[in-house]
Amino acid sequence: MKKLIPLLFIAVLLIFFSNNSFSQGNDIETLKRLNRAFLDALVNKDTTELGKVLANDFLLVNPGGLKMNRGNNLANLQSSNQQVVSIGIDSIYVRLLTADVGSVLAWTNNIIIVGGKKTTLKICYQDIYAKRNNEWKAVAAHVTLLGND
Repeated sequence: MKKLIPLLFIAVLLIFFSNNSFSQGNDIETLKRLNRAFLDALVNKDTTELGKVLANDFLLVNPGGLKMNRGNNLANLQSSNQQVVSIGIDSIYVRLLTADVGSVLAWTNNIIIVGGKKTTLKICYQDIYAKRNNEWKAVAAHVTLLGND
C-alpha cells in the first residue's frame, strides 16, 4: 500500500499537467485564429466579424496616439478612406499571461491604398485578449507604425 500512494500521486500530477498543457495549447490556437479573424475583418471591412472579436470595452491606441473604443473601430472600418488590400504576418508571438489573459504580439506587412496610391506599411501591434464567460475577446490593442515604402 505504501508503494501505491506515490504512484497514485505521480499519476494525478501527470494527468493535471497534461490536461493543463492541452488546455493552454487550445487557448493559444484560439488566440491565433482570433488574431487572423481580426486581420481578415480589416481587409474585408467586415464589421460583423470584427464585432465578434472585440469586447464591448475594447480600447485601441493607434500609431498617432488616438484612443479608439469598440464603436470607433467598427465605424472607422466602414467609413475609412483607405482600403486594406492585405495584411501579411512576418512574425507572431502568442502567449498566455494567465489562464484567462493572453497576448498576441506581431509584426506585419500591410498593403493599403489611400487616394489611389498603393503603399506598404510595416506595423507592429500587441493585442490583449481576455477570456470572459469561457469566450476569448480582444480587450486592448496598441499599434505602432514602423515605416512605409
